[in-house]
Amino acid sequence: MEPKKTKTRSGARGIQSIEVSGRILKTLIKAGAPMMLKDLAHAAELAPAQCHAYLTSLRHVGLVHQEFTSGHYNIGPMAMSLGFGWLKTSPIASASVEALMKLTEELGPISALIAWSDFGPTVIHVNTGLRPATVNVKPGTLFSVTGTATGSVFAAFGEPEAIEKQIAIELSRKTSYASLGLEPIHGDYADNLDKVRDAGCAVAEGAPIPGINAIAHPIFDQDGKLALVATLIGPSGEFDVSETSHAMSRLKAVAQDLSTGAQASAAAE
Repeated sequence: MEPKKTKTRSGARGIQSIEVSGRILKTLIKAGAPMMLKDLAHAAELAPAQCHAYLTSLRHVGLVHQEFTSGHYNIGPMAMSLGFGWLKTSPIASASVEALMKLTEELGPISALIAWSDFGPTVIHVNTGLRPATVNVKPGTLFSVTGTATGSVFAAFGEPEAIEKQIAIELSRKTSYASLGLEPIHGDYADNLDKVRDAGCAVAEGAPIPGINAIAHPIFDQDGKLALVATLIGPSGEFDVSETSHAMSRLKAVAQDLSTGAQASAAAE
């Protein structure tokens, strides 16, 4: 039997079963934890029997994993492979990974590439620094919007609606996941974001993580929209993040080159 087709707002025809599967996957991602069938079906607005049929197919291709003991459902290993595939094939992401790897080799601190996800700023690649730093950053680590240099860059240059929604979630603390550097917004938060826009980057010195300094710089895509954030992280006593520091000028140059490269590639197409 031919799959049922749907029409998008643009008029393009789609396959309904794939769209429903996408809804199930988005529900699992948003939950951030294994789910019972009845809860997953309810959240995805499906009957349990219908949801189970979709989950069976999603398990077969590895996009969903069912835990042996509890029977709960979670995101499967194929989803991770898709993420790594994007990282390798996206021109701006792959170029950013390579550039930050070279920057860590040159300067020494940890470098991290962060993208926006349904959970806020999410680390997608890390280069371990040459100097030890007492912070555990790895792919999947979440940075808060309200309390980190990385989050400040997203707040200053990202999509306002998504930022406001994430800030509300963080401040309510009603999440099943934890973000680094979560802290309440102070009255001068908007002024601080204006400073980030003026400077073109954000800095953290010994806060919100004691003993850790960081510099975060935006990377823009071919349309001039915020695509990624490049962040350098190092120990406070050794990693100079002042306006005139070498690390500041080098990260700025690298991020600007990546943004310019993305726009040049688009113009050449």
